[in-house]
Amino acid sequence: MRVFLFSLIVLLLAFTSQGAYAHIDHDKARFVAADGIDEGQCNNRFRPCKTLAYAARQASKGDRLLVAEGTYKLEDNIESLLLNDSLMPVLGGFSRIDHFQVQNPTVNNTTIVNTPAYLSESLYLKGFNTISDGKSGEAIARLLQDSVSQQNLTNVACENGLADGYPCDNVSLLSRVTINQLSNVSNDVNDIWGHIDLNTQREYAIVGMNSSVVVVDITTPTSPTVVGEVSGRSTGWRDIKVLQYYDHTSSRWRAFAYASSESEGFSIIDLNDLPNSVSLSSRNRDDNNAHNIYVSNVNYTFNTTINNAAAQLHLVGQASNGGAFRSYNLDTPQTPAASFTPNGLTRADYTHDISSMFVTDGRSQTDCVNGNTNGCTVMLDFNESEMRLWDHTVQNSTVELSSISYDNVAYTHSGWVTEDQRYAFVHDEIDERQFSLNTRVMVFDISSLTNPVLAATWVSDNTTVDHNGYVRGNRYYISNYERGLTILDISDPTAPEQVGFFDTYPDFNSSNFNGAWGVYPFLPSGNIIVSDRQRGLFVLKDNTLSGTTTVGFTQSTLETAANTTLNVPVNKSGNNALTVNYEVIQGSADSSDVTLASGELAWGLAETGTKNIELNIEANADDEPSELFFVRLFNPQGGGLVPGLGSNMVKIQGVAQVGKAELSTTAISVLETNGQVDVEVTRQGGSESELNVNYALESDTAVAGEDFEALTGTLSWQEGDTSARTISVTLLNDTASEDTEQFSIVLSADDANLLGSFTQTTVSIKDDESNQAPIVNAGDDFTALLRTSQSLDGTAADPEGELTSTQWSQVSGETVTIMNASSLSASFTTPDNPTTLEFRLSATDEFGVESSDTVVVEVEEPASSTPVDPPPVETPPVEDVTPPANNGGGGGSTGLWLLVSLAVFTVYRRRTEQK
Repeated sequence: MRVFLFSLIVLLLAFTSQGAYAHIDHDKARFVAADGIDEGQCNNRFRPCKTLAYAARQASKGDRLLVAEGTYKLEDNIESLLLNDSLMPVLGGFSRIDHFQVQNPTVNNTTIVNTPAYLSESLYLKGFNTISDGKSGEAIARLLQDSVSQQNLTNVACENGLADGYPCDNVSLLSRVTINQLSNVSNDVNDIWGHIDLNTQREYAIVGMNSSVVVVDITTPTSPTVVGEVSGRSTGWRDIKVLQYYDHTSSRWRAFAYASSESEGFSIIDLNDLPNSVSLSSRNRDDNNAHNIYVSNVNYTFNTTINNAAAQLHLVGQASNGGAFRSYNLDTPQTPAASFTPNGLTRADYTHDISSMFVTDGRSQTDCVNGNTNGCTVMLDFNESEMRLWDHTVQNSTVELSSISYDNVAYTHSGWVTEDQRYAFVHDEIDERQFSLNTRVMVFDISSLTNPVLAATWVSDNTTVDHNGYVRGNRYYISNYERGLTILDISDPTAPEQVGFFDTYPDFNSSNFNGAWGVYPFLPSGNIIVSDRQRGLFVLKDNTLSGTTTVGFTQSTLETAANTTLNVPVNKSGNNALTVNYEVIQGSADSSDVTLASGELAWGLAETGTKNIELNIEANADDEPSELFFVRLFNPQGGGLVPGLGSNMVKIQGVAQVGKAELSTTAISVLETNGQVDVEVTRQGGSESELNVNYALESDTAVAGEDFEALTGTLSWQEGDTSARTISVTLLNDTASEDTEQFSIVLSADDANLLGSFTQTTVSIKDDESNQAPIVNAGDDFTALLRTSQSLDGTAADPEGELTSTQWSQVSGETVTIMNASSLSASFTTPDNPTTLEFRLSATDEFGVESSDTVVVEVEEPASSTPVDPPPVETPPVEDVTPPANNGGGGGSTGLWLLVSLAVFTVYRRRTEQK
């Protein structure tokens, strides 16, 4: 009976180790043994694979490779690299005898031969012994470390296939910002987005990193400048999008960035003090972890809302409702409000990434369910194993229109549509690894939203992983991990051709997750920005259209009087016949100021020169200020868009404005111990003549004379002066224990038109006497074997919700290195000898009050140096138990319950027979 029960438990373990995987479900294990066989997905502990390289190809980001005792030789530099990949940890010292249950390197000797010297220490800490054969190991090390310069590079042309060591074709390097230059708190880069501040026309790269979001001014692309950084918890990935809108009351543009993470909800980042600084506005924790974030119905060059539609924010891949996308209304961009939350969904409805299109052709009536005379919002849902199309025209509901998959699906990851909205390019992130394929991009014909079909597949000449892609004109820009940036000519979407690349990660071209994570090709300048995990930010210039037929505006900005007809010139060069569509997009000017026209321009074969877009500019009101609208060229047929000349910003001249004064924020929290609070007042929307406004402090629960010093005054600006003014309020620190108290800073003027949107700032004073210390738990004491990787998992919370830092430190015992010491979940490797280790987890609140707790780890030798074999077990056939790849839902739970029921019945029957 005992043998039967043991066999049953082993059989159940075999079932529970199987299943589909996703980024939201990372930390799956892949198993490697010296006597394994390289077949399948390596996720069955009873049937491990043989080589590290093969097992790595089956893994997703966040998975772990567990390696059993034996000797493994690094056959090439790719295997060497994957041993150092932070997104796919590799651990040695396991055994097939206990089915990889316990890491025990002192007994399970796991040796890597041909190891570069610089990897030896880190591999030792991961449970490996290492042997270097000298020359070959050092050759690998040189390949890894010396392939390109680590210095800042600027304005390097691509000549003879190289730009200072970076392989390239038709793409030049304008500048590079290294990770150390980007951040003081992060050491890994992930996603990227771009932003143009329409108040100043300055361009920015917004870079996601493992512990922060960084904003870089790239207006001068050969001289980028880091503006600021918003720190956060350590996370494997962040995704970033931006919304920009015109505030008519303040006569200025405002913008917020939204960044997802796997550990702190999504962050709302205030971009309204650029180019001086950026700051965290708030964090939304409706879902604490989510993989991606997206904003629909915007023009991605200016990040402004398109005509006749409403922008929405979408959170995807979160923990709730199986990870299906949820939506937020952006009527108040600083505080997104939930507008659509799915109910009753399962893991099969998981959305990994999402994109959209606003359909205005006949399909909005024939294919959409809720389309109206303006159009239909269609969401493209990349669902791990298929692409699903949804009608999301009604903000609080969705209707599925269709779904489609393809052969050799491994992980349907992301995609984007052509500018005519007739084709969708779709990326599978793991097919190269799982099926040993070259990079491929699937092209779907979506001219019917209810019946999409696979129209073509583009295949590259290498095995690198395609991650994300975006369309601009007749070019498709792919962040291609170890290949860097890949550019496709999609003049014929069913027959894409590679026309350029820039290899940001020149060491290898393998299917590992190193190199280019994200790309953004929509900047008005035409410059391309790429985020590389190891090498930071790249600013690139696309030269793939040189010598081809192109079309573009003759200039990127125009200025016109009101009450006139404006001709916007568009120039075509080259011999091909060409057509291009155009549309006028509202900005601060709307349909009452300019005709929101759309149409097509056409040139015949060998015809060149300029054609005009004729627009009717309406008369201004007597006091109407200058306003801005945009003209966009798109969907060129027969050629491409000239980089930097595909969009035009048109200013309608108005009456010079005095400007408006407003406070820089509507709310601020301060500590009673700060002594002083400073709030800026800015002048926006003009500087004609002198401007004077008054300010005063109004008591609420905080009282003048008791909690702060009373203050009134006048702020003055001379003509042409737009510099900020500062109101400084003195805080009074008493000894009474009090709740948080509030007072207000209020602006006033004889003419209310001199005031912007923010005329009152509420100041909340937090009391130090009533402040409570953080609550910290370092976890239970535990024992561990020698040379094993261990986790420190603690909790920390502040009663007032304002932790400023957490930190693990070692109190006693043989010194070890703590990884991710500033995170609640840290890790370390136990020493070679038995010892007692003590660790402290400390948490500090905004007042500087610190609490801590300790955990003791007893490091012991293995109980026996000779493992004891378990009773013999017949290995279950994996073919009979592995669920279909990416089945999305239960991960085999039905089969598991059937097994349990069978086991219970069998035990019952045997006991009955014994009676």
